[in-house]
Amino acid sequence: MEKEKKNKKRSVGRPKEKMSLNTDRVLRIALKNFAERGFGGVSLKSLAESTGVAVSLLNYHFGSKEELWKKSLRLVGSKIAEEINDLFTIIEHMDGIEKLKLFNKKIVHTSAKHPEFQQVIVQEVFSNSSRSSWLVKELLGPIYKEMEEVISDEIEKGRIRNVPQAHLTSFIIGSITTFFSRSYQMKKAYGIDSFSQESIEAHTRFINELLFNGLLSKE
Repeated sequence: MEKEKKNKKRSVGRPKEKMSLNTDRVLRIALKNFAERGFGGVSLKSLAESTGVAVSLLNYHFGSKEELWKKSLRLVGSKIAEEINDLFTIIEHMDGIEKLKLFNKKIVHTSAKHPEFQQVIVQEVFSNSSRSSWLVKELLGPIYKEMEEVISDEIEKGRIRNVPQAHLTSFIIGSITTFFSRSYQMKKAYGIDSFSQESIEAHTRFINELLFNGLLSKE
């Protein structure tokens, strides 16, 4: 009888639900929370309420709030990097300027599809922290790598102006993503839904027209 009681006690803490947790769902909800409230405004307790998953299970699967934050960003960021890598593989033999135009189009559509990812980046890379360092190294570097290589090649060929990468990358990415990260402002001030298909296509067109009319070498 005593042995049965001990066995019962040992079984507590190993619920089957631990094995069946939908981690992708939890991570997507977590990313939305981090985007809306910032890292400091989110706790495991508030995430437990948002996801309907006990704090003990969040700890079991993710270890800490920061690990959960990293995994939520990696879920989306690694997918974006993979898609961009696939794009550049397909367009490998295309003209460099056309590659950059297609990259810009991809980033526009990606920003519209994953606004929470962009919002967290805006929040984090403003300051020096372990999280911002991790973001730059693990996610942003791989996402922008192909673009920056093409830009370097085109500058070397004299086809586009010799603008330092830091200025050019921030100009391109900033002009693309701000339209979506400030979607409320776009709606309130201009009556535009940033996420409508019409707005997405128009933004792609204007970005490439304005960027390359000013960037192409006049020589």
